[in-house]
Amino acid sequence: MLLVESLPEFSRELTKLLITAGETALAAQVDRLEIVAKCDCNDDFCASFYTARKPFERYGKQRRTLEVQPAQGMILLDLIDTTIVHIEVLYRDDVRSKLVPLSLESFR
Repeated sequence: MLLVESLPEFSRELTKLLITAGETALAAQVDRLEIVAKCDCNDDFCASFYTARKPFERYGKQRRTLEVQPAQGMILLDLIDTTIVHIEVLYRDDVRSKLVPLSLESFR
């Protein structure tokens, strides 16, 4: 399921935040990102999701994290080289309320 289809407002916001941060190459990825799995932590403040297959262990040394500055909450992107693989979204009930109801079957 494409991020832009399931969370269109968030997708537009993320694109703008990345452009503002000078990360135009990452911003260009947003419309093609798929939500492949939701975070399974079950914390009520978490709306995080994977945009690539979740690793069996840690991502390794090639991973870096980029924090963008939204008007509310926190958004951190995990990157492998130059590819967005995980988007950590915290304290964003607007995103969580749309993400939680999505069934896992739709991500396979």
